Amino acid sequence: MGTPKIMVQEKTLTILLAVDEGKYCAYCPELDLVTEMDTPDEAIEDIIEAIKEYADEYIADLQLYSNSPNRSHHLPYVEAIKNCKTDWELRMLIEIKHGLVHV
Repeated sequence: MGTPKIMVQEKTLTILLAVDEGKYCAYCPELDLVTEMDTPDEAIEDIIEAIKEYADEYIADLQLYSNSPNRSHHLPYVEAIKNCKTDWELRMLIEIKHGLVHV
């Protein structure tokens, strides 16, 4: 019997998680989405929901988004998101980086 292997998917999306004045901001630069919540876990969960909702909206209005100069480049990300059958698969696309807000 061989040793089990853990397969790791290449990361496609980034979540930048930062604390600012007691709130946690989660930003996905690839899709230009941002959320702010009271805890880091809430911020991550909220941005993941925003990513899923954005992908649904993008596909629902594909003609508009795919022809928009500031959104057309999102299509490969949206396709990768929509190919995920579970939240676990979606999370495998995401790399979370922690930081501080710097103005």
